[in-house]
Amino acid sequence: MSTSLIFQYIIVLFVVGFACYSLFRIIRKNFAPKKFGSKRTNCDKDCGCS
Repeated sequence: MSTSLIFQYIIVLFVVGFACYSLFRIIRKNFAPKKFGSKRTNCDKDCGCS
């Protein structure tokens, strides 16, 4: 019985860890500094408005 409980905890920890990693990737992508030079006024493929 305790082996089943440990296995369930491992699965839950894996799912929570993957969710935190995915959320971290999304937040890091959305709040990354923009790759624009000071002379550029138009939009390129990195800004997402093409």
